Amino acid sequence: MMTYTIGEARIKVPERISQGDLITVNSIVSHPMDTGFFRNADGDPIPAYFIKQVVVTYGGDEVARFEWTSGMSRDPMVSFTLKAEKEAPLTMVWTDNKGATFKQSVNIGFATA
Repeated sequence: MMTYTIGEARIKVPERISQGDLITVNSIVSHPMDTGFFRNADGDPIPAYFIKQVVVTYGGDEVARFEWTSGMSRDPMVSFTLKAEKEAPLTMVWTDNKGATFKQSVNIGFATA
């Protein structure tokens, strides 16, 4: 059986990046994303528990912000294009409706010849 850790996140960028490249960034975060519309085995409602905001920074500058609702699927993924203009950290922060934040970073570095 696989262990489930809420907030475990991964960010994937290409292995070789040159300055000015348009790169695809893929990320996933482990989260149940409960809608609040379902009930447990005893018939009690399962409270809504979902990621409501994702903020992406690159070199300290905000480059994207996503506002989510309970309609997102479990373990949501984000994919977007980024212009690699500088060598700097790319950081994503996921915040859920209970106030927890989950953070992951990857360093954007340029390939040497």
